[in-house]
Amino acid sequence: MVVGNANYANAPRLATSINDAEDIADALTRLGFNIVLRRDATAADLRSAIEEFSLKSSKADIAIVYYAGYSLNVGVGGYLVPIDARLSAPSELRAETIPLPQVIFGAGKAHSLGLVVLDALHGNPFPIEAESLSIDPGADAASSRSGGARNVLLLFATEPKKISVQGHGRNSPLAAALLENLPKPGLEINFLLRNVRDHVRHATHSEQTPYMYGQLSKQKIFLASPKDGVASTAQTEAAKVQPCDELAAAPDDAAKPSEVAGVALEKIVTADAIAACSDAVKRFPTTDRFYYQLGRAFFAAQNYDAALTNYKKAFELGSVRALFTLGTLYDHGEGVGRDPARARFYYEIAAQKKFAPAIASLGLLYETGTGVTQDAAKAYELYQRAADLGDAGAINKMGELTEKGLGVARNVKSARALYERSAKMGHPEATVNLARCFANGIGGRKDIPEARKLLTRAAKAGSTQARNILAATSRRERK
Repeated sequence: MVVGNANYANAPRLATSINDAEDIADALTRLGFNIVLRRDATAADLRSAIEEFSLKSSKADIAIVYYAGYSLNVGVGGYLVPIDARLSAPSELRAETIPLPQVIFGAGKAHSLGLVVLDALHGNPFPIEAESLSIDPGADAASSRSGGARNVLLLFATEPKKISVQGHGRNSPLAAALLENLPKPGLEINFLLRNVRDHVRHATHSEQTPYMYGQLSKQKIFLASPKDGVASTAQTEAAKVQPCDELAAAPDDAAKPSEVAGVALEKIVTADAIAACSDAVKRFPTTDRFYYQLGRAFFAAQNYDAALTNYKKAFELGSVRALFTLGTLYDHGEGVGRDPARARFYYEIAAQKKFAPAIASLGLLYETGTGVTQDAAKAYELYQRAADLGDAGAINKMGELTEKGLGVARNVKSARALYERSAKMGHPEATVNLARCFANGIGGRKDIPEARKLLTRAAKAGSTQARNILAATSRRERK
């Protein structure tokens, strides 16, 4: 599906959008794609195009969406703007725009690859303020929950909170880069999009950097020269345990080989890990976990620029954990300037992938009002979603809100049960909360020896709070 919107009724005309759409449609036609093309599409036009495209996608190996026009960019919860949109008030948003998740869902029906390209970040000329909208990561999630986002890559024209450069010739910088690289034979999709990114950066003197995210299977995908997708010798070797895994894998990373225990960040031997993981990314340049582990090694060595670079490479290759890690860096200002809006952007993308820690982190943003309007009920809802995916920390947070009566009816007995559930999963903070319940008879029986036992367990698990409580208790008992 190719859409070029230029002649807006209530916004300035976009110079290259129609050219971009027609040229991209021509290039894809020459590659053998069946094209659904719309020029200057109204809301009704876009909805009919998406319906037609979705039906065809379900029978295709590869489905591609290219959209040139205005969009309201608020992460994966963004909206495509038809030419007849007015957007004078938030109440008009749903009726007058097309939610991005609908497009993602349509592309995700393809068997091997859905590629969504948004050549659309031209600023917001409409009265509505996109940045003020509270976007629910679960909105339009029927598509996400039903598996529609599987094997989908998304490419934004530029990074979050930035505006794309207007083209001075026939095409936009992104369209020109795509037209240059799409016909190249034997170029695997990840490398094709990285070439596009580098092309745009060079053409705009680094003013614009396309932004890619998503996750694919291990199958290699070629647009100009289809391959059989059989794993290469290098891919088979990459699946085995490598020195990089043993020196820098995160203990809770599901992407690492199952036989590898992982290493806590503070215990990484940085020189050895950097050397081993640098070798791994050279040998296996399309394997995301080695870039992520190299990023961990650099972060442990306090080389934050190199860590950020490798986390971004890992996420471009499909690592959801690297994407979440980028969110935590901007959330806490670790090695980068603190930026809650950017952190939320990363969390929302990872949340769409059902990555429980990201959903829980979004919950904390809403609980504390960091970068969003404080909303305890919304926080509880997000914690519940993460808990349903097995996140022990989210279960503990549900207990804390339930105990305080924030966002949910106060019920100390239920709160204690949630603490117990999380503590059984090994969560130190929940274990401390459960110990507090036993110590004070909150939500059930009072049992000081059991409270001390729980605090000791939490202290052994690394809880500073538990150690401090035990130390203070010992001092009081000695007096």
